[in-house]
Amino acid sequence: MKKSLFILILLLINSHVFTQTTDNQLWTGASIGLKLNKKFTVSLREEFRFDNNMSSRKSIFTEIGVKYKLNKHFSFVPRFRIINIPLKKDKKRISFDAYYSWKKKKFPVSFKYRFRIQDTKKFNSKKQGRDFIRNKFTIGYNATKLVDPFFAYEIYFRFDGKNEFRKNRFTFGLDWKLNKKMSLTTYYRIQDDINVKKPDKIKVIGLAFSYNLSLIKKSAE
Repeated sequence: MKKSLFILILLLINSHVFTQTTDNQLWTGASIGLKLNKKFTVSLREEFRFDNNMSSRKSIFTEIGVKYKLNKHFSFVPRFRIINIPLKKDKKRISFDAYYSWKKKKFPVSFKYRFRIQDTKKFNSKKQGRDFIRNKFTIGYNATKLVDPFFAYEIYFRFDGKNEFRKNRFTFGLDWKLNKKMSLTTYYRIQDDINVKKPDKIKVIGLAFSYNLSLIKKSAE
């Protein structure tokens, strides 16, 4: 009897293991950036996400952002995103990012911290949106002239009446320097829900292409 009760308690404690669902997804997209001057850069990003083991379209989003570089360590980026979800109402997201970057000359390891606050809601809806604070920590390694590996950890905190942590993200990736204007980021991401009745676990393969232009004229040698 005691043995059966002990087993029952263990099953109840670990019940989230049995309710958790896992999905393999593909996130792919591209962005273009235009450096206006030493302080301001505007960017446009388009991304496609596929779920159900990469068999169906999950969402498409278009995002515009304006980066303000305060100095070599700090920068700020407000962003606006339109999200299209099949068979559902489109959503809009407004976010604000604050970055701190650290990199030392001739030292291969770099560090970046990003603080993000965001609000997401459906178009033409009076309901309160989902509000999150997201903290992301990234460590990069300058390996070669072609590719740099990186690791990132991010945690989501929902505060619109919930006031609890909701997601963990672990990302392992490679930044490929194709040339002075073009780059490619490939990554593998694991995302876990926390503090929810039916947590989801997502495994993501990601590819992100970037093309950067500048209006700053190079000084003649």
